[in-house]
Amino acid sequence: MSFSWTTLKIAQILGLPAPARGVPVSVLTTDSRRVVPGALFIAIRGDTFDGHDFILEAVGKGAAAVLCERAPAEALSGPAALFCVPSSMNAIRSLAHAYRKSFEIPLIAVVGAVGKTTTKELVASTLSGRFEHILKTEGSQNGFLGIPLTLLNLRPETQIGVIEIGIDEIGAMKQHLELVEPTHVILTRTGPEHLHQLKTVEIAAEEELKAFDHALRKRIPLAINLSDPFVKAWHSKHGAGLAGISHPTYSMTPSDQAGFTGSFAPDARTLTIRSEAGSSVFSCPLPGEHHAHNLLAAVVVSRFFGLTDEEIARGIASFKTAYGRTELYSLPGNIRVIGDYYNSNPTSLEAALKLLTAETGASSYHAVLGDMLELGDEEESFHRAVAGPLADSGVTRVWLYGPRMKWLQNELEKSGAPASAHFESHEALLGALKSALAPGARILVKGSRGMKMEKVLKGLLPEGAPA
Repeated sequence: MSFSWTTLKIAQILGLPAPARGVPVSVLTTDSRRVVPGALFIAIRGDTFDGHDFILEAVGKGAAAVLCERAPAEALSGPAALFCVPSSMNAIRSLAHAYRKSFEIPLIAVVGAVGKTTTKELVASTLSGRFEHILKTEGSQNGFLGIPLTLLNLRPETQIGVIEIGIDEIGAMKQHLELVEPTHVILTRTGPEHLHQLKTVEIAAEEELKAFDHALRKRIPLAINLSDPFVKAWHSKHGAGLAGISHPTYSMTPSDQAGFTGSFAPDARTLTIRSEAGSSVFSCPLPGEHHAHNLLAAVVVSRFFGLTDEEIARGIASFKTAYGRTELYSLPGNIRVIGDYYNSNPTSLEAALKLLTAETGASSYHAVLGDMLELGDEEESFHRAVAGPLADSGVTRVWLYGPRMKWLQNELEKSGAPASAHFESHEALLGALKSALAPGARILVKGSRGMKMEKVLKGLLPEGAPA
C-alpha cells in the first residue's frame, strides 16, 4: 500500500524520538516479500510467522524503516530507521487512524454476526454504479490487523469506503469504531458468533449494537434491520433519540412496517422493494432469500447517497462474491454445488440449507458439513440443534466432518432422517460422496474456516477449476 509520509512523520505519530534525518516512505507492508526500496516494514507476531524474523531481509531489500517490538540481534545495515514500540499492532492502528483522519469522505461501517461480508460486497457493488473509486475491505480482513491495513489503502482519489468490522471479544467494537470513525453504519444481523469469548448470543448482540450506540452518539446515519429481534428492541428503546438522524428501517417482513420492505421472487431471482417513494425491482446476483435481504440492505445504504435505480442496477451487475461465500458451480450431469466454506454458524447454516433445497426437481440434496467453530460453552447444543433444520429442509443425505459434528450425527441417528455419515478425513468423505452422486444432484459444502472444507469442494470440481 503506497502513500507519502516520511520517517519524521511516523515518529511524530507514534510519539518516538525523531530519526537523524527524514526519509520518504512510500509503501507500508507487514509482508517482507513485498518490501521495496522506500518501504516501512512492520514486524507483526502472527500465529504462524513472526515478522521479527524477517527484519534483516526487509532491510536488505531497501526498507526505509522498520517498526517492531524488539530489535534484531544484528545491527541494521544502511540508513534504515528503526522504530521500537511495545506493540506493533497498536502502532499500526495508530498510523492507520492518523492516516484516516486526513480524509473527509464517507466511510460506511458494515457490522453484524451474519451476512456482513456479502453485504459489504453488495454495498460496494451498488455504489459502483455512481462512484468510480471505492475502497472496500478485501475478503474478511475485518479484525485488529485487517481494519488498519484497509484504511492505509485509502488514496487521494478514493471517493467512498466500505469497511467491514468483525468482533471476537468484548470491547473490540468500541476500539474498531474509534479507529475507523465511520460516517455511516449498517448492522446486518446478530446471532451466535465467537462465543468462546463473547459467551452468549445476548452479549454478542450487545457488542454489535455498540455500533448503533456510536452512531446515535455521533449523530451519523444508520440503516436499521427490523427483522432482527435485538435490533428491533434497540430501535424501540432509542427511536425517540434518532430524531434528526437519517435512520431508514428495512425488512423482508411486511408486518415489521419498515420504511423499506422487500419481497423475493426465487424463480425470477428478483427483489422488489417498496417504500413511500414507490417500488423498485432489482435482479439478485445470488440465489436465496437471505441474500435478497443482504441486497435490500445494500440498496438502503445506497439511498443515503441518492443513487437512482439505474445506478444501483448498474452497480449490482458488477457484483462478484467474496472468496468462500456462496460460490456456485455447475458440474457434468446437471450437478450443482454451493461452496460456502469461509464461515459457519447456526444462523448462516440454516440459511444455506434453505438455499440448497430451494431449487425443486433435483434428484437428491446433499449437505456436506464441517464443524461450526468458536461457539463457546454451548457448542454441543448448537451442533445438536442443527438436526431440526436439517429434518425440515428436505435434505436427502448429510455428510459430516469434524469432532463436533459427531454430536449432530448422534441427533440425526435418533430420528433416522435424514440419513447421515461421519468421516475422519476430507478424503474419505469425498470418496464416499462422489460414489453416491447421481445426475441432477445438488450439494452444499459448508463449515467454519478452520475445517478447510474447500478440500472437499476442490475434489468435486473438474481438474484445474478454481476453488
